Amino acid sequence: MWFSYVLVAVSVAAYADAYSSGAPEGACKDMIPRHPVSPQKSPAPYTITTSTKVVKAGTPMEVVITGKGPKNTMRGLLLQARKGDEIVGKFTLKPNDPFAQLMNCGQPGNAVSHKKHDEKDDQHTVTYTWTPPAGFNDEIKFRATIAHNGAVFWVGVESAPVKVTA
Repeated sequence: MWFSYVLVAVSVAAYADAYSSGAPEGACKDMIPRHPVSPQKSPAPYTITTSTKVVKAGTPMEVVITGKGPKNTMRGLLLQARKGDEIVGKFTLKPNDPFAQLMNCGQPGNAVSHKKHDEKDDQHTVTYTWTPPAGFNDEIKFRATIAHNGAVFWVGVESAPVKVTA
């Protein structure tokens, strides 16, 4: 019996390590990582906040993801801005960001994902800059998949709405 538990644990670790260098492109639409376990059903212990609730199209704003408690660190991440199911806008990262990289989910830079890093570099709080497209006039929400580790992750964590004005 214990052999089955060990086999499952090793399988999860090996499978999760396959994506330790970032979210797979296949996760762009549904934001579900291809881990061999299901997402958590409990409320996520992370919040997504924004520097503003109203932003002018083409004007950068900040997006912050924070763990609610000191043990709520992030090992993996996929972040997008969405109008319904449509991914909009572009992210920029600080040079040499040790945790994140830009991802192409249909357009270069329209998503942020984690990159390969040591466990000691897991993050409690991350901040990114997002710019809505010129001429865009609608409401968006930031949506994220956040992994505490390969076996514990939440899909569809959302921010409050942000109104983008043209």
